[in-house]
Amino acid sequence: MLPIVAIVGKPNTGKSTLFNKLLGQRRAIESEIAGTTRDRLMCKTRLNEYQAYLVDTGGITVAEGDSIEANVKEQAKIAIDGADIIVFVADGSKALSSEDFNVVDILRKSGKPIILVANKCDNQEIRDNVYSLSELGFGNAVPVSALHKFGLDSLVKYIEDEIEELGFDKNVPIDEFKTIRVSFLGTPNVGKSSLINAILGRKEVIVSDVPGTTRDSVEVEMKYKEHRFVFVDTAGVRKSGKVEKGIEKFSVLRSLRAIEDSDVTVLVLDYSKGIISQDMHISSEIIERGNGLVLVVNKSDLMDEPKKNEDWFISTVLYKFDFLPWAPLVFTSAKNKKGIGGLLDVVANCYNEREKKVSQSDLKFWLEETIAKHEPAGSYHGKKNKILSIKQDGIKPPSFTVRTRYPGSIHFSYKRYLENKLREKFGFNGTAIRIDFR
Repeated sequence: MLPIVAIVGKPNTGKSTLFNKLLGQRRAIESEIAGTTRDRLMCKTRLNEYQAYLVDTGGITVAEGDSIEANVKEQAKIAIDGADIIVFVADGSKALSSEDFNVVDILRKSGKPIILVANKCDNQEIRDNVYSLSELGFGNAVPVSALHKFGLDSLVKYIEDEIEELGFDKNVPIDEFKTIRVSFLGTPNVGKSSLINAILGRKEVIVSDVPGTTRDSVEVEMKYKEHRFVFVDTAGVRKSGKVEKGIEKFSVLRSLRAIEDSDVTVLVLDYSKGIISQDMHISSEIIERGNGLVLVVNKSDLMDEPKKNEDWFISTVLYKFDFLPWAPLVFTSAKNKKGIGGLLDVVANCYNEREKKVSQSDLKFWLEETIAKHEPAGSYHGKKNKILSIKQDGIKPPSFTVRTRYPGSIHFSYKRYLENKLREKFGFNGTAIRIDFR
């Protein structure tokens, strides 16, 4: 078991910048706009000799706000309750405020080890004044400048000492579970966060009727049968012309990168809106990156006549997603928790199909049979094209190289023919496959 280290504080103290620097990569969105981080963002990292989960949280505030701000505070409290160690970040360049002491009241109730950090100590004058933070009651603050990477080694040493004090082992045993990374994508407000919460059976990500509530990619884990799942909740992807500058632009980029980092992508469709052009655009992005893909129709609780409505939606999917006959379709209702268990089995099966290997002898017989039914059209300088051989080069996604006399003259329709025949014979349901002609 790995320790969980939560980074908390009031808004705009540089928590996300510190999170990124400790992680060694830019995972949380950094901005001068207070309240940019809304959900908890958890990533596994190595802190010298220990592995740990690092958690970034939304800024804790007691100011009157909308339901989202209340949810942010709730999420921060969940992170505090679930953490083994708390890194409390204050702004070393500013005087203490009532908000800092409000955070202190929350932290004291947790009973967890707390490391006080004075961030934004960008010069010696600020560092000389951090002693004033001792008023918070957590001892001397560790002066750091996350932006300039000052003091991070000292902070990591403090965290390591607390991890050692708590008795965590440096030598973490190899996990016998296979880890399947599953990203949830879709347009804003289709119910991605609600769906993940329904799967987990608890509230892990913020849910709101306000489109765009999720800004960062949020990761949560669970074990199911022989697999460990890591669910990645992403910001809703809108048409490029409707994407606002700044924070939302970064969110969309994170969503697209989440596809590349995952094994299987769940594309969530909204039953009440039907299939829109942006759904088709997102699916193209998923295929291009070679992912597994599951189409999920959420909000099925809105169906008046379930059987008739499902049949209609299936026919619509077959028509609009005619290039995705291999993608499984699952109907769910996050609200009523309908279809949740079946979805996990479908995702696991997609992952298994991505790891499938076909023997060379089976591929040879398949190719002979397939070519006999339909040879490639086209020629080069009057010479007829010919398929010579096929071999599987890799998995995740399953990748094949077809040797032919004139690769450039192969029409895309023949490539589609070979792909369809490969799937017909060997499966590969729920995963993109790649065929390269040489």
